[in-house]
Amino acid sequence: MNRCWIPDLHQYEGPAYRAVVAAVETDIVTGRLRPGDRLPSQRVLADFLGLNVNTVNRAMRETARRGLTAANTRKGTVVLGPGT
Repeated sequence: MNRCWIPDLHQYEGPAYRAVVAAVETDIVTGRLRPGDRLPSQRVLADFLGLNVNTVNRAMRETARRGLTAANTRKGTVVLGPGT
């Protein structure tokens, strides 16, 4: 990913980890995130969003469980796409 994806979580309600998951899902559906895009590291996301790294980690585990992303040791978290 050439640009840094940092979502605006103010539009989402509920727990912060669910807001991050919803932002990933929304941005995939709208085309802001495309299959193959790399997300920032969990530490970078946590810093920019003002969240604990464990919260972002939980969100990324949930996006992977839903088939939206995949974690790769060398590439980080990569977007798979909707319902992949």
